[in-house]
Amino acid sequence: MKAVPLKKVVTTSPNGVDGELDYKDYIKTIVSMPYEGQKGLTIDEIRSSMRVLQALEKASGDVLDLEDQDFDYMKKKVNAARFNFASAEILQFIDDVTKG
Repeated sequence: MKAVPLKKVVTTSPNGVDGELDYKDYIKTIVSMPYEGQKGLTIDEIRSSMRVLQALEKASGDVLDLEDQDFDYMKKKVNAARFNFASAEILQFIDDVTKG
Protein backbone atom coordinates (compact mmCIF):
# COMPACT_ATOMS: atom_id res chain seq x y z
CA MET A 1 0.00 0.00 0.00
CA LYS A 2 1.30 3.44 -0.97
CA ALA A 3 0.17 6.81 0.35
CA VAL A 4 -0.01 9.63 -2.21
CA PRO A 5 -0.47 13.23 -1.01
CA LEU A 6 -3.45 15.14 -2.35
CA LYS A 7 -2.34 18.76 -2.15
CA LYS A 8 -3.70 21.95 -3.66
CA VAL A 9 -1.06 24.54 -4.57
CA VAL A 10 -1.09 27.89 -6.35
CA THR A 11 0.76 28.01 -9.64
CA THR A 12 1.38 30.75 -12.16
CA SER A 13 1.38 30.09 -15.89
CA PRO A 14 4.05 31.60 -18.16
CA ASN A 15 1.61 34.37 -19.13
CA GLY A 16 1.17 35.37 -15.48
CA VAL A 17 -2.22 33.81 -14.76
CA ASP A 18 -2.56 32.32 -11.28
CA GLY A 19 -4.31 28.99 -10.92
CA GLU A 20 -4.67 26.08 -8.57
CA LEU A 21 -2.87 22.80 -9.11
CA ASP A 22 -5.14 20.27 -7.45
CA TYR A 23 -3.29 16.94 -7.18
CA LYS A 24 -6.54 14.97 -7.13
CA ASP A 25 -7.78 16.61 -10.34
CA TYR A 26 -4.40 16.18 -12.07
CA ILE A 27 -4.22 12.48 -11.16
CA LYS A 28 -7.82 11.99 -12.33
CA THR A 29 -7.08 13.65 -15.68
CA ILE A 30 -3.78 11.85 -16.22
CA VAL A 31 -5.05 8.32 -15.50
CA SER A 32 -8.11 8.94 -17.69
CA MET A 33 -5.96 9.70 -20.74
CA PRO A 34 -4.54 6.98 -23.00
CA TYR A 35 -0.80 6.37 -23.22
CA GLU A 36 -1.04 6.82 -26.96
CA GLY A 37 -3.56 9.61 -27.33
CA GLN A 38 -4.66 8.98 -30.88
CA LYS A 39 -5.10 5.25 -30.38
CA GLY A 40 -7.37 5.50 -27.34
CA LEU A 41 -7.43 3.39 -24.19
CA THR A 42 -6.94 -0.37 -24.22
CA ILE A 43 -9.22 -2.52 -22.09
CA ASP A 44 -6.35 -3.11 -19.64
CA GLU A 45 -5.80 0.67 -19.38
CA ILE A 46 -9.50 1.20 -18.69
CA ARG A 47 -9.48 -1.41 -15.93
CA SER A 48 -6.32 -0.02 -14.32
CA SER A 49 -7.55 3.56 -14.66
CA MET A 50 -10.87 2.70 -13.04
CA ARG A 51 -9.12 1.19 -10.02
CA VAL A 52 -7.21 4.44 -9.45
CA LEU A 53 -10.30 6.58 -10.13
CA GLN A 54 -12.35 4.53 -7.64
CA ALA A 55 -9.62 4.96 -5.02
CA LEU A 56 -9.66 8.73 -5.70
CA GLU A 57 -13.41 8.83 -5.12
CA LYS A 58 -13.02 7.01 -1.81
CA ALA A 59 -10.09 9.17 -0.68
CA SER A 60 -10.89 11.41 2.23
CA GLY A 61 -8.62 14.14 3.45
CA ASP A 62 -5.26 14.79 1.91
CA VAL A 63 -4.01 11.24 1.23
CA LEU A 64 -4.77 8.74 -1.52
CA ASP A 65 -4.09 5.14 -0.53
CA LEU A 66 -3.26 2.88 -3.47
CA GLU A 67 -2.42 -0.79 -3.70
CA ASP A 68 1.11 -1.30 -5.04
CA GLN A 69 -0.12 -2.39 -8.48
CA ASP A 70 -2.39 0.66 -8.76
CA PHE A 71 0.37 2.97 -7.56
CA ASP A 72 2.77 1.58 -10.17
CA TYR A 73 0.16 2.16 -12.90
CA MET A 74 -0.52 5.73 -11.74
CA LYS A 75 3.21 6.46 -11.47
CA LYS A 76 3.79 5.18 -15.01
CA LYS A 77 0.98 7.36 -16.33
CA VAL A 78 2.24 10.47 -14.48
CA ASN A 79 5.77 9.93 -15.76
CA ALA A 80 4.44 9.62 -19.31
CA ALA A 81 2.15 12.67 -19.05
CA ARG A 82 2.64 15.83 -21.11
CA PHE A 83 2.10 19.26 -19.56
CA ASN A 84 1.29 22.63 -21.15
CA PHE A 85 4.15 24.49 -19.47
CA ALA A 86 7.05 23.99 -17.09
CA SER A 87 6.81 25.12 -13.48
CA ALA A 88 8.29 24.24 -10.12
CA GLU A 89 4.79 23.32 -8.89
CA ILE A 90 4.25 20.79 -11.66
CA LEU A 91 7.66 19.25 -11.01
CA GLN A 92 6.82 19.07 -7.29
CA PHE A 93 3.50 17.39 -8.13
CA ILE A 94 5.33 14.75 -10.19
CA ASP A 95 7.87 14.15 -7.43
CA ASP A 96 5.23 14.03 -4.68
CA VAL A 97 2.88 11.56 -6.37
CA THR A 98 5.51 9.22 -7.81
CA LYS A 99 7.68 8.68 -4.74
CA GLY A 100 5.13 6.61 -2.83
